[in-house]
Amino acid sequence: MIVEFKQQLYSNTKTSNMMKPVFVLCLFACVYKMIHAVPLKEEGKFCDEEINCIETLTLDKNHIKSILTDDSTKLLPEDDHNFNKFLHCYWQARGFQNADGTFNYDNIIENIQEFPRRYFGGKLGHESLIGEEIAVAATESCKNIPPGTSYGQSAVRTQNCIDKRMMELVENEN
Repeated sequence: MIVEFKQQLYSNTKTSNMMKPVFVLCLFACVYKMIHAVPLKEEGKFCDEEINCIETLTLDKNHIKSILTDDSTKLLPEDDHNFNKFLHCYWQARGFQNADGTFNYDNIIENIQEFPRRYFGGKLGHESLIGEEIAVAATESCKNIPPGTSYGQSAVRTQNCIDKRMMELVENEN
């Protein structure tokens, strides 16, 4: 869930919207990875896990893509039922969340620590990685957020929380 997750989560959004996971996912995931996300790849194509979730859940591919590429916000929508289903499926496929809704925080941390700080407000062109310290701090601070009304909404809330916290931690370093 580390590098691949964050790249999947966040590399699917435009550079100006660096936090749009994921998952946009990459996040988170692909959070990024986690960790954003989320999942669309830079070339605008879905990865196999994303396609599988869209097809299995019979979701509108364009709707999911529109959320992942929306530049008007850096966070994922918490109240979109179909996107929540998608993210739960995707996070399961990536090993970030179990079928019962519990999170695999070690996988999330492992994944997001490999993402460049620039995805979270670091200097453009600066390629240093988030690293374990920030990944652990951000994830730990989000372990006790209120759960959503569904496993998918809980995944979105967790990703948004981790993304916001990583942005704060990276900004404090600048």
